[in-house]
Amino acid sequence: MARIIDLTQPISPEMPVLPNYRSPEVSILAATEGPPVPGRLRINSSRLAIGLHTGTHMDAPFHFIHDGRPIDQVPLEQCAGPALLLDLGELPPRAPIGLEAFAPHAAALRELKKVVLNTRWHRRWGAPGYFTEHPDIVPAAGEFLVGCGVHLIGVDFPSVDLPPHPTHVILLGSGMVIVENLTRLTEIGAERFHLTAFPLPLAGRDGCPVRAVARVD
Repeated sequence: MARIIDLTQPISPEMPVLPNYRSPEVSILAATEGPPVPGRLRINSSRLAIGLHTGTHMDAPFHFIHDGRPIDQVPLEQCAGPALLLDLGELPPRAPIGLEAFAPHAAALRELKKVVLNTRWHRRWGAPGYFTEHPDIVPAAGEFLVGCGVHLIGVDFPSVDLPPHPTHVILLGSGMVIVENLTRLTEIGAERFHLTAFPLPLAGRDGCPVRAVARVD
């Protein structure tokens, strides 16, 4: 029987967010108060205001590439399918992730075109430095992934690189999408799994929170 693992950080007004971001805001548009009354319809309706790069989310090429594909034009087949999970161990702050992390897996990368990195950084969710001291995929590694035809990379930290974000430009410039702030990757327990990470079709925008899910057969 297949196992389904939710790889998504929960969304709430109290969740950690990027230093320059507002926390999500949930406002009540309609609510039925009091105990149920026979024959009376109970209605709850709310509004969510959220930054598009909050929590577990996808970067579209347009995030860094002016004429890149926006999130509503990302092909759905790019967002779901077999993926390779690379367990890099527990990486320290600002650890560089270089070519050596990917080169031994070149054949699988070319075959699957989706790769997810488990660095255990998700365990620091909410801790000081989570958003500023995370691991850093170096540009040469990004070029290697592009050369392998990878079209989705997922990571368990908030950004694939540190400022000034050269690897973002390399990856998104190739048409790749990036899924950041994944969690519970250690529970997958297999090198290959089926990944689903669908964004909302926000017209012309640069990213979107996703519900990322692993299926392990």
